[in-house]
Amino acid sequence: MDVERALLARVINDQSLPLAVKARVTPEFFRDDVYRRVYEFLLDHWKKYTQAPDLAVVKRSFPSYDWEVTHHSLDYLVDAMRERREYTIAVKALEACAKLMTENDDPQRTEKMVDTMAAAAMQCRSETTPSVDEDTTEYTDQIMDLLDERADNPGHLRGISTGFIGIDYATGGWQPEQFVVLMGLPKSLKSSVMLKMALHANHPSAQRVLFLGFEMKNDEQKLRAISLLANVSLTKILNGQMTPVERERCRVALNEWSARRSLILSQDITNGMTVSGVKAKVLDYNPDIVFIDAAYLMQSEIPGIDTTSPAAMTDVARSLKQLAQATRIPIVVSVQASQTRAAGGKLNAGSAMYTQAWRQSADVLLGSERISTDEEVLSNNGAVSVIIKVLASRAGPYAESVVLWDWNSGFVKEELAVGSVPRQDDGT
Repeated sequence: MDVERALLARVINDQSLPLAVKARVTPEFFRDDVYRRVYEFLLDHWKKYTQAPDLAVVKRSFPSYDWEVTHHSLDYLVDAMRERREYTIAVKALEACAKLMTENDDPQRTEKMVDTMAAAAMQCRSETTPSVDEDTTEYTDQIMDLLDERADNPGHLRGISTGFIGIDYATGGWQPEQFVVLMGLPKSLKSSVMLKMALHANHPSAQRVLFLGFEMKNDEQKLRAISLLANVSLTKILNGQMTPVERERCRVALNEWSARRSLILSQDITNGMTVSGVKAKVLDYNPDIVFIDAAYLMQSEIPGIDTTSPAAMTDVARSLKQLAQATRIPIVVSVQASQTRAAGGKLNAGSAMYTQAWRQSADVLLGSERISTDEEVLSNNGAVSVIIKVLASRAGPYAESVVLWDWNSGFVKEELAVGSVPRQDDGT
């Protein structure tokens, strides 16, 4: 069967061109030049007259072609066209890689090949993923069912748990395509908060996690992680001063950790510091969620741009947002807050350093604030109180959680959740 001709015959005879357009079929899907011109003619006619052309109109312009309709459904034909389009993109990428393989004098050829395949995969997802458009007036019953389900399960977690009850209630957890930004001033424990969130996503949420860090080595992250998992002092772990009981707790925690789904740590400062590098790792490891600690150290891929400039950081922020949408997984990043934009150490939605694109691109904007003074930390044997705030959210209320963080015992406790429980209404 000639899929291209069959699709054209179906949309011409049924005047179902709008459905093909909604399915994101474009002229690039057609390999045959004539069929591509026919489809472009259909699109031009529709744009000009706001009506799909019928068989008589098409025959007037293409009299020598037969448009007898097949028995195949439009959905089947669209799926077949998507598969062909993916094949075409993949073949072009392979041909480009084959050419790169012959360039023996190019020391970056392997990196270019990886980038080429990653770009092809992203193009496939972008071009062949159907849009989800609905006329809500036709789905009022389903909307009511959704409201009833939410009422029966208030605060029900709809995504991957953040590990903090108050934040979960406000956000519903990390959800597909979300771009989440966690910002904080230096020594606000934002990196620790992010690691705790990643560990919780890995277990008990049972998600495959990719954690990229640009400020700490993987060995450092491993030791911090086992401190939290085994509730053993990080200082004792670092200094080798654990008691036999504490060593056994670490052994048990490690055995449990080995049975979980993968948590991939990456400190790849060569290939992972660009969004394309992150794309390649996502395609390689297929994670359910990605965490990027210190995303402000990433580099823009705009040629000739100063990597520390606001324009570079704006590009990184927006590109990460697009990556979350294209891969359909949550991406959570940490960034620095500006002391001058956080009066008295209090964060607001505009406190991010370098660029406001972090705030503008984020679906959820979180803040990490240390509230313990140095004197209080000393009196509490090193335990630090931190507030984790929902500073802005596209689809959720304000909330904050007060968390006690004690690296001396590897213990983290959420002590108070504020603003996440909605005020009861009297119905007036």
